[in-house]
Amino acid sequence: MVECNLAKVEVAGSNPVSRSIHLEGYGQRKLPFFIKKPSMVYLVTSCGLQGNLNVLFSLLIILFTCFPVLPRTCPSCEAKPLETPSRVTRTASGQIDMCLSCHDERPDKAHGRKVLGCFSCHLGNPLAGAPELAHKGMILNPGELSAAPKTCGQEGCHVEQVKRVRSSLMATNRGIISTLRFYWGETKDHQENLTVKKLMESDLDTPATDYFRKLCGTCHLWLKRRSLPSFLADKGGGCTACHYYKPPATKDGKKPSHPFMTRHIPMENCVRCHNRSGRIGLAYQGMYESEGYGTPFQDGDFSEDQLQDGRFVKRLSPDVHFRKGMICIDCHSQKEVMGDGKEKAHFEQQLEITCSSCHSGNRELERIFQENLKKPKFPILTNLVKEKGRFFLKGKKDGKLHPLDRFLDTECRHRTHERLTCQACHSRWVPQCYGCHVVNDRSRGQMDKLSLKETPGLWQEFRSFMRYEAPPLGIKKEEGTGREDVVILVPG
Repeated sequence: MVECNLAKVEVAGSNPVSRSIHLEGYGQRKLPFFIKKPSMVYLVTSCGLQGNLNVLFSLLIILFTCFPVLPRTCPSCEAKPLETPSRVTRTASGQIDMCLSCHDERPDKAHGRKVLGCFSCHLGNPLAGAPELAHKGMILNPGELSAAPKTCGQEGCHVEQVKRVRSSLMATNRGIISTLRFYWGETKDHQENLTVKKLMESDLDTPATDYFRKLCGTCHLWLKRRSLPSFLADKGGGCTACHYYKPPATKDGKKPSHPFMTRHIPMENCVRCHNRSGRIGLAYQGMYESEGYGTPFQDGDFSEDQLQDGRFVKRLSPDVHFRKGMICIDCHSQKEVMGDGKEKAHFEQQLEITCSSCHSGNRELERIFQENLKKPKFPILTNLVKEKGRFFLKGKKDGKLHPLDRFLDTECRHRTHERLTCQACHSRWVPQCYGCHVVNDRSRGQMDKLSLKETPGLWQEFRSFMRYEAPPLGIKKEEGTGREDVVILVPG
């Protein structure tokens, strides 16, 4: 006898043909021929599966035996009426995923519905017939860092990547927090190991951390996607923050309901966060954040060149790599972006690609090319190709081959220039924000982007002026070696 909230099941008979079950209140039902032992029978209701039977048998029992006689709702769990699935749906590997009987969304090919189904990424209960039960424990965005170890990082998928990215600078924001606290006199140096996650789990409340929570706390991977309003809704989401993109409309004009995931990160995903402070994402495209008055005016009205957050921009000369059609990931490596599993304090510690990586000549390019043939754990310039003895960088977005010309030794290697970085000479302009200051109004409240709650204190930023001409130069001393280089300074 097997019991559940709905009815009692009684197994009778020993002959496979004549064996049957009795559902109390619903009469006698014959068991399907493949049931070899009465112990294999257990009740299947709209509440889910009861017992410990093999999944294959249980689904077949649903189809052949129980669905025709069980009621449309379960009085115990107050489930809503549901439409009985007409068939068992499976992935290409044979895994049963009843989600596919209702959902017709189609992700990208690598995560195709016939390959992974829904359950592999979104979890939930793939054997339940009722939506309420199928969706229990489901994760809408599998890329969220809090869920990634069970979804994107599960065995057989992206295990190592998920482990590494959780300690990357995009997840920790360690450099931003430590530098902010150091400049505000709260720490002795800018090496403090204080991360976004530690801040989220602590009650540390200082002027610098409150400022970070309210004005800086949207550009990190721990932020849950769609948790903030307006243009901020597209930020965060762990793996999704970078790898997500909206698929194009179908031939009939319909927009696909399921987002796509890609290794070829669209540049707009990078610029969504990298557009403040040094404003590198804007400058790369030739966009200079103007004073904010809507100038230069167009036809007597404000400029149409405006960012999602309301800032006006002026079009200047873009970076030469942008003009050639290159995007961020054509140069920047997986290790730079996702980290190597070890926490770093600042981005220069995670940086491994420089101008000389591509423009030092064939000897360096040959070294990188041969190293990549060995399939190292952290390859660089994976799009480096060699044709007829010449090296090219292949665009990851458009497949275009970009020749890699060597710099001029007579100029770049001259002893009078040995301390100059490439940017010191080749930057035509950089954005410069002078006179930056902030005000905190304690009589008003503001959203804490980490706790998603409004707390006392409204921060507002002001500046004296913006400029882009004649980039200022400064001296940067390299930690450890003591080497001093002339670099571009970008007041932000």
